[in-house]
Amino acid sequence: MELIDLSFPIKDHWRWGYKQTLKNTLENGDDFRSSVMTLPAHAFTHVDTLLHCKPGGAPALDELPVDTYSGSASIIDLSFVDAGHKITATDLEEHAKDIKAGDIILLKTCWDKKRDVQSKEYWSDAPFVSEEAANWLLAKSPKAVGFDFPQDEILRQAATYKGCLPMSASTTHYALLLKGVFLIEYLAGLDQIKQDRITFMALPLKLVGVEGCPVRAVAIKSI
Repeated sequence: MELIDLSFPIKDHWRWGYKQTLKNTLENGDDFRSSVMTLPAHAFTHVDTLLHCKPGGAPALDELPVDTYSGSASIIDLSFVDAGHKITATDLEEHAKDIKAGDIILLKTCWDKKRDVQSKEYWSDAPFVSEEAANWLLAKSPKAVGFDFPQDEILRQAATYKGCLPMSASTTHYALLLKGVFLIEYLAGLDQIKQDRITFMALPLKLVGVEGCPVRAVAIKSI
């Protein structure tokens, strides 16, 4: 069995404000090195729960089954897309292969190879999912959908938008997450995957009452 890493490294970033400090160090004579990290729930490669956008009893991470974001995955190869491409239902229909109800669907644009996630252009130049494409995905009855690019058009304004992004303009959150399809955001390294179906795993921490969490996402390749 081979594990293929599909996650971004977590380090200082202009958008997400990750901070790491050392509480104890070996150099200062402490017996152990000990770090303290401050990290937003929706930063880097991460997952969203329904609690992210729906009040009134939606389950938090600690209440979800451990395999919520893991299982059989179908990859739609959209690596042909370039900057600003509006992904349509036709794009998905023409490149989708062997999708089964209950799958995790992964959209593979290889965007992390076209723009650096540390740059603001990763957002401003990004392709995005149209409303019709989001509805096409919903109709396939997946349990989750993963993206290796900022999938909502409004995220192209991430560097300049002030305040919280509105739900009505957050296409996949509105059309998928609000309907109970979990989201896996900011995957990386999907260029390493050549097959149409894989076993996929993303395991968030068991955080009580929390609506999202960074993950180490991996593909499992049988050898």
